[in-house]
Amino acid sequence: MSDDGFDTIQRLVAADGRYRREAYEFTLEALTWTLSRHRREGRVGHINGEELCDGIRELANRSFGFLTKTVFARWGVTRTEDFGEIVFAMADAELLAKQETDSKADFANGYDFDEVFEQALIYE
Repeated sequence: MSDDGFDTIQRLVAADGRYRREAYEFTLEALTWTLSRHRREGRVGHINGEELCDGIRELANRSFGFLTKTVFARWGVTRTEDFGEIVFAMADAELLAKQETDSKADFANGYDFDEVFEQALIYE
């Protein structure tokens, strides 16, 4: 990420205050990771909120394991809707592009954090 990107995220954190800088940075990392995974699977182009939430879940479990829910809570993220807020804040700040069909509602009720982050390691 460029210095401008870091500065923009810092401004978003200062202006909003709900989410820590790490939440924005992880969201960008998860977006890149999800896009790469899609390319490997032969899918190219835009991903929607549901697909990004799935990528966030997978990358978080790989990165933080059973601590994911705790890490996210420390960052101010307790539900998938929070990632929608982060994505749209970054899109409004022109760090991300969005399509007309994109909506914060795409992130609504994506999955229950208790369910996927506390039990995920049992089944993997």
